[in-house]
Amino acid sequence: MLPTLLLFAIGVVSGLSSGLFGIGGALIGTPLLRVIVNMPPIYALATPLPVALPSAITGAIAYWRRGFVDRKLAQQAILIAVPMTIAGSFLTHWTSGMVLMAATAAMLITVAVLMLRKGPKDHRPGGKPTPFRIAIVSGTAGFIAGFLAIGGGTFLVPAFVRWLGVPMHQAIATSLVCVAAFAVPGTIVHAALGHIDWSTAFMLVFGTIPGSLLGAHLALRIKSRLLEILFGGLVTVFGAWFLVRTLCAQ
Repeated sequence: MLPTLLLFAIGVVSGLSSGLFGIGGALIGTPLLRVIVNMPPIYALATPLPVALPSAITGAIAYWRRGFVDRKLAQQAILIAVPMTIAGSFLTHWTSGMVLMAATAAMLITVAVLMLRKGPKDHRPGGKPTPFRIAIVSGTAGFIAGFLAIGGGTFLVPAFVRWLGVPMHQAIATSLVCVAAFAVPGTIVHAALGHIDWSTAFMLVFGTIPGSLLGAHLALRIKSRLLEILFGGLVTVFGAWFLVRTLCAQ
């Protein structure tokens, strides 16, 4: 019973982070599965990925109804990112578990610090995001989504906000649509490589869906800058904790 309750709780936390911050939840699920459930690194990495699909869809629907999803930006990002997601997913087969876990922690801290930094508004790009910027952001997010099996939202949200000048709520909403799309090819490749524990993934889903709904509803009631600070602060602490645990385990 205890493992079942733990998996449900991990699902809720992952879903909450997905709806609240638009990050898909897989990047939160991986450290929790590795540290709390003691799941082998490659399984901890890939198992939350199929769970990101229903979680992201649930959160995206809540934002879509409020008109926050930039459909054109999502479409452009998905077309560029999906091939990179496939490439990144295959690369995990030749990468050690320790490197993958350390890279996951480093990614958490990097994007959190990026979000916490507040530059002058006139330093943000004006007008519509350029095709070049969209291509760089989307390709990078797609590769990271496949390599770290994180859905890509953890990179997309700060990149949308800081590099493309997209408002925070719109960035979260559009990211969730992209995360749902990225999860499909990543799941197919990792499943083919035998990296997914499907029984664990099934249990996680029960927690991620209500968690994602709750997170999306909370985010819509929080001001953009406060949401950025919460994103950066919580992810920094979580990333530092997981990095220390990963390094101490070696």
